[in-house]
Amino acid sequence: MNIKIIIAPIAIHWLLTLSGCSIMMALNGTPEPNFDVIKVGATREEVEFELGKPASSQEMSDGKKVDSYKYEVGNSPNPGRASIYGYYDLITIGLAEPIFTIVELVQGDDEETQIVYGPDDRVLEIHGYTPPPVSAELKAAEEAQEQYKRKRPTPKTTASEPPSPESK
Repeated sequence: MNIKIIIAPIAIHWLLTLSGCSIMMALNGTPEPNFDVIKVGATREEVEFELGKPASSQEMSDGKKVDSYKYEVGNSPNPGRASIYGYYDLITIGLAEPIFTIVELVQGDDEETQIVYGPDDRVLEIHGYTPPPVSAELKAAEEAQEQYKRKRPTPKTTASEPPSPESK
């Protein structure tokens, strides 16, 4: 009887403590780099904007420089996934939270890419991780969704004369 009195509060404490961990983990990820920008001829600034500062850097004798970048792919912030976790946490009274937390812990892969820069700080070579090519189905789906995206209004530039003083 005494064991039940001790175990019940501990179990409730752990359920309440773990509740929401997977939700926060799903909301806090690292956005994936835009690999379309990282190509031969790109500047160091463009690459570092996408991949961050290099993990290591090595000067070559011919003026070239090899930088190694470490980053994570597959763990972008995802409010949709967090919403699903929250919904299932409510339905299961928090019992699904340990499973969702484990799922979030295994999200993402650590990758490394080496980039060779010339003396002018432009990319000469890229070695390491490169994303798979985009499938035709994904391209078609993105084009179909384009019509539903909210577009930024473009300012209308018309040559109009300044208001006259008598119009005030």
